[in-house]
Amino acid sequence: MAASIITRGSSSLAAFTVRSRPTVDISLVDQKEGLVPSYTTGDTIEGTATVTVDHDTRFDELEITFEGTSRTSVERQSMPGRTGAYHTFLRLRQPLDETAYPTPRVLEAGRTYEFPFTFVIPGRLLPHICNHAKTNLHVEDSHTLLPPTLGDPMMATHRKSVVDDMTPEMCRISYLVRVTLLKKPAAQSASPITLASVGKKVRIIPAVDEEPPLNVADEESLYCLRKEKDVKRGFMRGKMGRLVVAAAQPKPVQLSAPGETNDSDSVNTVANVHLRFDPVGDELPPRLGTVWSKLRVSTFYSADPWGDYPSASCIRTWAQMGRGMYTEAVPLSTMCVASAQWTKHTATGVERRDSMQSTSSMESLPGPSASFGGSTYYTASVVVPITLPKAKTFVPTFYSCLTARIYALELSISYHAPNASILTPTASLRVPIQLTCQSRPGSQSKGTVVNITQDEVDAEFFIPRSVAPPVTELPLAPPEYTAVRTANLSPDRSQMLPSGAARVSV
Repeated sequence: MAASIITRGSSSLAAFTVRSRPTVDISLVDQKEGLVPSYTTGDTIEGTATVTVDHDTRFDELEITFEGTSRTSVERQSMPGRTGAYHTFLRLRQPLDETAYPTPRVLEAGRTYEFPFTFVIPGRLLPHICNHAKTNLHVEDSHTLLPPTLGDPMMATHRKSVVDDMTPEMCRISYLVRVTLLKKPAAQSASPITLASVGKKVRIIPAVDEEPPLNVADEESLYCLRKEKDVKRGFMRGKMGRLVVAAAQPKPVQLSAPGETNDSDSVNTVANVHLRFDPVGDELPPRLGTVWSKLRVSTFYSADPWGDYPSASCIRTWAQMGRGMYTEAVPLSTMCVASAQWTKHTATGVERRDSMQSTSSMESLPGPSASFGGSTYYTASVVVPITLPKAKTFVPTFYSCLTARIYALELSISYHAPNASILTPTASLRVPIQLTCQSRPGSQSKGTVVNITQDEVDAEFFIPRSVAPPVTELPLAPPEYTAVRTANLSPDRSQMLPSGAARVSV
């Protein structure tokens, strides 16, 4: 009986000890109540970590870090269950001076201890973050760019609604400021004891520059820059010609920096659709009808790092490789183009051109169709404005080690042939489009010229240097990929957290 009483007393004491842990509160400068603050490249995150205790508590160190993590979960096809990965790609540490700590290292009850911190959002990650095998030389350059917050539900800064960035449950990219209170154990070889650990989420949308247009291969199923279709006189009738529809990659959509207001109602760009009609004889081109535009948002995720840029050409084997893709279509606009005028051309010395040559620029005309053998053809062009809806939240195009986000613009145009049937034929294209993010006004861009004085040049190149071997310190262990291999991983995100994960406050 005595033993059972001691056991119950120990349990009660342990429960009381857990309830008496130090209280840590993280406050950010200029944070609005109930909203998650958003930052971009070059922004400064300033705040204060406040620690209070209800009884005197001895500690040894307070860690304040800014962390970026990526999690993925993929359903296996070969056997039941899921596989996934967890990657810490960013960890900035706030240095604390010894004078900031109380002497001795004891937190007294009834007192409030404040520790200020400052972090600057970097534009790039360290090279050792992307240390996996690669089959493309340019992948590392893309993977070391700071990825945006993705799939982490939070309140938006410009309106009181939950951010919907069209991300599946299988992937998440998160950023937070973490404060950890540590105590060294009695044994020298033991790990430090965590007295308290609290994280505060922030939203990061990095500034992204425009990349060169994609070189789309013919076998790439994600995109279609050119399409040819036979135009028939009607059901069960002969064809009157062949229609060619082509478009090039439009200029990127520029998103505003977080917190910046856009003067226009929304972010805009335009897409140019070029048409060509090669008649069989002296047939006139069909009358154009309506143009529909959609934005296809594709998110790629993997349990293993990507060695190349994601492509849908091998999507059938992805399930066996622990990879997946999620696509959501967002309707953009519907526009009548019946008033578009065809222009008649007479070909002289017609030469067969490659189909991709005709779409190398927006101003070029589509090349001849496969069956073109005459001397007369017609061309027309349609300008389609692209406006992003406000109901969705868009992030810039990016490629990271475990997750990627790309966009494709789907354009469908209908046409009407004489004596055609009730069904209206259409031709559809799918062209790549980039989403970039502007930097804040006044911030230094990558192409900014930095002025260097002559004194700085003299100090750098003409002052004698010491040739003594440098004093090297032990390098910090880089963040590594932690593969989560479980037979049946619960789809609940709380089950995907690593052991010892701290609570996160908003």
